[in-house]
Amino acid sequence: MARKLGIGVVGCGNISKAYFSLAPLFRGIEMRACADINMDAAKARAKEFKLRAETVEGLLKAGDIDIIVNLTIPAVHYEVSK
Repeated sequence: MARKLGIGVVGCGNISKAYFSLAPLFRGIEMRACADINMDAAKARAKEFKLRAETVEGLLKAGDIDIIVNLTIPAVHYEVSK
């Protein structure tokens, strides 16, 4: 089997629950970590889905993360993504 791509998510609000819940339906990816400006939110979502909580900077530096999904509110997408 081919290596799975590691996914990290920035933004642990309501929509992230849908992404984490549906991710197992897709072959070839594995949700591995999440980050949020509110570390308590990141830790709660990480615990719920058996992931690790990271800072945004930690997520960017993580060697096992191939793709980062930005689920922050639209008003801050650019700021987070740059």
